[in-house]
Amino acid sequence: MSFSSKSTAPESLYARLFARFYDRFMNRIETKVLYLRRKELIAPLHGKILEIGSGTGINFPLYGSKADVTAIEPSAAMMEKAKQRMANLLQPSSVHSKIRMEIGGLGNPETEALVPPNSMDAIVFTLVLCTVPDLEYAIRFARSRLKKGGKIFLLEHVQAQSAAGRILQNILNPFWKRFAQGCNINRNPAAILKAEGFRSIQEDRFRHTLPFYQAIYEFGE
Repeated sequence: MSFSSKSTAPESLYARLFARFYDRFMNRIETKVLYLRRKELIAPLHGKILEIGSGTGINFPLYGSKADVTAIEPSAAMMEKAKQRMANLLQPSSVHSKIRMEIGGLGNPETEALVPPNSMDAIVFTLVLCTVPDLEYAIRFARSRLKKGGKIFLLEHVQAQSAAGRILQNILNPFWKRFAQGCNINRNPAAILKAEGFRSIQEDRFRHTLPFYQAIYEFGE
């Protein structure tokens, strides 16, 4: 496991507090619902993998011995929690996967240059497409970095399927976005993926307070 730090703008006190308490806030749903779904997606992965928005590193212990992971995360406070997670949860001998952590986000040329075009076997998005500033750009970037036959793996909370649910999400979204560091509760990544030429090879919708979407996509020929 390696870690690289680049110069980033100082984070606000709220951003640092958000990172500090994020895992505690998410613990119940992670334990009851999301952990097994993350494991189902991530444990089988092998080859070169890009994880976009790795947050506090909750996925890191799930990668197997054949995973060579580059994990990018724009928040230095979140990345610090990820380093602590690996130090606290795993003995060095049990860290089988190679994980390279880089501070930086999409739209940062220096960060994007770390991942050559057409170089990744898999790209992982988990609870991050709600937060990226430009959802379409994130999907197009992922497409540009995938090898032929590469796949996108995602686990996200998404737009409601009912009209009433979407109306409620749209009303609440400005308040939630401000509270949750840019997180949107009304996005529809499946629509963008399909519009960009991806096709789903596995997908599942479920609900736990919010509607969630778990899927695997590959780029159509």
